[in-house]
Amino acid sequence: RSAYSDGDLYAYEDYLLEVMSQRNAMTNERAEGRAEGIVEGRVEGEKIGMEKGRIAQLEESVKNLIANGFEFDKAVEILKVSTEQIENLRRLILN
Repeated sequence: RSAYSDGDLYAYEDYLLEVMSQRNAMTNERAEGRAEGIVEGRVEGEKIGMEKGRIAQLEESVKNLIANGFEFDKAVEILKVSTEQIENLRRLILN
């Protein structure tokens, strides 16, 4: 300490405070980013889960209709299956 003037010591303390402040800000920003990422991931996961559940229910409904004597084409017509899903269902159920 004796090698530094009071002005040097104050400048060094100011520098340390600035470094600590920037470090705290970065830590807070990282935490906020992680929290946002977790929320976005949960929302996306819920969407994917809902879609998978809907598809599984649709498959089950088509299987039940076929088991009760309906033709595949009539079953997908009754359930209003989209054109894109028909081929996937055909592969999953009829093969």
